[in-house]
Amino acid sequence: MRGVMLVFGGLFRFFGRLIFTPILLGWMIGAVVFGAMIGALVATPFVFAFFDQPPGESAWHWLVFGPFIFVGGIFGFQYWRMASGADAFFGLTGDSHGSARFANRKELKKLQREDGLLIGRNPHTGRLLRYDGPAHLITLAPTRAGKGVGTVIPNLLAAERSVLVIDPKGENARIAGEARRRFGMVHVLDPFEVSGMPSAVYNPLDRLTPDSLDLGEDAASLTEALVMDPPGQVTEAHWNEEAKAILGGLIMFCVCHEDRDRRSLATVREYLTLPPEKLRALLELMQDSEEAGGLIARAANRFLGKADREAASVLSNAQRHTHFLDSPRIARCLARSDFAFADLRHRITSVFLVLPPNRMDAYSRWLRLLVSQALQDIARDAEASVRPQSGPAGAQGGTQRLKTPTLFLLDEFAALGRLEAVERAMGLMAGYGLQLWPILQDMSQLKDLYGERAGTFIANAGVQQVFGVNDFETAKWLSQTIGQETAGFQTDSFKPGDGPSFSNNLTGRDLLTPDEIMQLRPENQLLRVQGQATAVAQKLRYYADPEFKGLFVPQDQ
Repeated sequence: MRGVMLVFGGLFRFFGRLIFTPILLGWMIGAVVFGAMIGALVATPFVFAFFDQPPGESAWHWLVFGPFIFVGGIFGFQYWRMASGADAFFGLTGDSHGSARFANRKELKKLQREDGLLIGRNPHTGRLLRYDGPAHLITLAPTRAGKGVGTVIPNLLAAERSVLVIDPKGENARIAGEARRRFGMVHVLDPFEVSGMPSAVYNPLDRLTPDSLDLGEDAASLTEALVMDPPGQVTEAHWNEEAKAILGGLIMFCVCHEDRDRRSLATVREYLTLPPEKLRALLELMQDSEEAGGLIARAANRFLGKADREAASVLSNAQRHTHFLDSPRIARCLARSDFAFADLRHRITSVFLVLPPNRMDAYSRWLRLLVSQALQDIARDAEASVRPQSGPAGAQGGTQRLKTPTLFLLDEFAALGRLEAVERAMGLMAGYGLQLWPILQDMSQLKDLYGERAGTFIANAGVQQVFGVNDFETAKWLSQTIGQETAGFQTDSFKPGDGPSFSNNLTGRDLLTPDEIMQLRPENQLLRVQGQATAVAQKLRYYADPEFKGLFVPQDQ
């Protein structure tokens, strides 16, 4: 019985629309004409006042009649809309319950710029979409969803700017290394030689000098990168802080008292693994040091003032965080410097940080160390550029800066752990000529690392690129972020003995529900550009797209 009623209800709605549509249109025409007539009546006294003639005897009368008739017609039309319920009848529901919508063709065309970072392809025109703003970007996409082929490599092939990229498998360096050499110098730091290219080297201690007023701060930034604070483990905070203190003192001692060829983190690791009697002798030497404004002596005093058990625990913690320095490959890659990260602000330079996924757990501190130093060096160079320069014009401080910001393509971002330098850069350092592009698998990774501060990354991202979502939490977060649209629906009611009745209603509906987000076609992606409606765009594929033909080195599949 219910099915029969639904069939009759559908027929009733069909014939209702068939009958009432011309009625509503006729009502509209009548309302507009009536409004125009009222406008004409209102205009008549003005015609007499200005022309001293009866209306209609001169063509100039329409200079007065025209605006009044037009305004009257508009009022008549608006009255018809309110009185007839035509908006709901025809589905013109407005945005009373939400104004979320998809970007239209005109808005997508605004992203078809000639310059900027590649973020997708316009599905209507086939043109590349670019972002040329100063804000950071963020990508959420699971493994094997196309982050490399659609985001990382296309920008490496096309972006004529300095780039630092985390390259887990060395594929980016192999595919795009030659293309990057068209723009400038290329340095591939690859301690485990998975890229097939000779590895460059970088020693973080090379830029530290004994007479620098910032030596203590520089040493502290190194310890922040070396000591990883596990998220949510408050019990480790004390031991990690004490480990940072002794590590900072040893780093400063190494810089101030070792020969140039001995100033490296491998030497600091050597200090930490000395036999107890030799370590105590070293700490006593540190107590007598007057370098670094007395900071070396203070670090030694702080450690030697601890009880034996606490001191042993602090030392053990410092050794644990620096265990990766025992690797001969890592030590060789940190022995000297082939370049300075500040170079990225002065000339187009590309730096590839290559670390295989199976080595991430053991050696992710090496990545943290280099990313942290790159951020700090670029920030220091930016600060120096606003101070009066001294020295020869050819010195680094006097060279010209690049206009385009340095791009940090941080693939496998979660492998870095919680890194204060990156969080500061996302929130405060866009004005320093830095543009960060963290790439994560899902939203939970970001929340696990930064907790409530994860919002900093989203709030400061001018572009959010999401595709391949297959977990509900990320889909739910994205659905809520995109917002709701106002949707109309019709309800039917049936009473025994009476015909069916219908009413039109408005409600708010998610523009994309979580299940709809998880069912997006594999070739599509969602783009949320700051200040614009959410766009459904196509992903890039560097190996198949004609814009990149001949720019990359093909790889054997």
